Amino acid sequence: MRYDAIFRDIAGSVLHDYAGFDEKKAHHDSLWFSAACQTAQRKGQLNDQVFFQLTGQYLATMQDRNLQLRLGDQAACRADSRGFHARSYQGRLYVTHAQQETRLHPGDQLITLNGTPPSLYRKRQKKNTLGSDVEEREIWGPVLKMSGRCLVKHTDGTDENLTLRSYPYSDKLPRLGGRLIGKNTLYLDLPHFTDPEAVEKLLASKEKSLARCSRLILDLRRNIGGTETAFIPLLRYVFREPLLLRDIYDDKGLYTNYTENNCRRKSQMLEHFLPRADRQSEKLVRTMMAELKEKSGQGMLWEPDEELAADTATVGGYGNFEKIIILSDTWCEYAGETFISLCKKSPLVTVIGRPTMGNIDYCNPVSVLYDNRFTFTYPMSKTKAAMEGKGVSGKGVSVDIHVPWTPAECEEDILLKQALKL
Repeated sequence: MRYDAIFRDIAGSVLHDYAGFDEKKAHHDSLWFSAACQTAQRKGQLNDQVFFQLTGQYLATMQDRNLQLRLGDQAACRADSRGFHARSYQGRLYVTHAQQETRLHPGDQLITLNGTPPSLYRKRQKKNTLGSDVEEREIWGPVLKMSGRCLVKHTDGTDENLTLRSYPYSDKLPRLGGRLIGKNTLYLDLPHFTDPEAVEKLLASKEKSLARCSRLILDLRRNIGGTETAFIPLLRYVFREPLLLRDIYDDKGLYTNYTENNCRRKSQMLEHFLPRADRQSEKLVRTMMAELKEKSGQGMLWEPDEELAADTATVGGYGNFEKIIILSDTWCEYAGETFISLCKKSPLVTVIGRPTMGNIDYCNPVSVLYDNRFTFTYPMSKTKAAMEGKGVSGKGVSVDIHVPWTPAECEEDILLKQALKL
């Protein structure tokens, strides 16, 4: 497919098939990005890399990270990163983490990107492609990838001009961990919920501390999500008394946009499971495909979660914690956000830091593959809260104590220190 045809299909899907369009339509304007693609095409500058960047910017204006464009196996470029993360404060950009990039360190300030100060870059944008209107929630990673050079002021006061390097993404997940702080505080670092077994092992290794400590600190500042199954064992310690799991969920159902496109695409995704499915799984998949065929073209439908409504699983009643403190930040996403939203219903819990990313209003992803070069993914379902204008998209799950981000956190764990004072 031609680039213009792919872009039209993506923009059309956002307009008609994306579950969050009604809430996000004030941000939507595909014309500028379409024109930018056409201009690059006329100049002979449009290739897979440029198209990927321009389309990624267009999707970022919607301020929903559920909208994603990924590179496929046949793309003429590869996904990479600059090997570090940066965050803006009062118009200045600071390095917060440096993984592969050894020339930069936390606290270094990026004075210019391609000769432009970050504050001026923000002002010159035709559209807000930083993913948020709130400075501490901005996402600068894509901008860094489009910048070839930068002027850095290191923490020792020296300046350096750097040509930025590209590094491959690492699929390696950070490890879960924990330690005692003093005699009565247990700290658990939870960077993901992708592995239920890993959570169980962590809790088993800290069994004695979980039983005797009076204070629990859960660090979810960079939790990338995973599966809700993984965090359920943690909920045993969050609520003082046992209660039904279903009772702490607000939305026991979803609104799903059954457009013809969505039903056809979802059925195609399900078909891929059939060749390796056992009999029971095959029956379930075919039932789902039949339901999609029946509902095709009916638009947005409310569907209660009958499985959750019938669930008799209980949580709570473990441990003797007097206080549970959750460390939160913008980079907490998906299942991590759901976990925090559930924990907030416990009187034992105080959430400190910054609101989460705000990705849990929309779910049930649909993926479209274009010539094995690009994969566009968008959600076809949304929560009741989102439907009623009460969702968290763009603002995140709220905190009880908001601690604005400052560059001091590049070199010192301010949030943990404040948590220990509570």
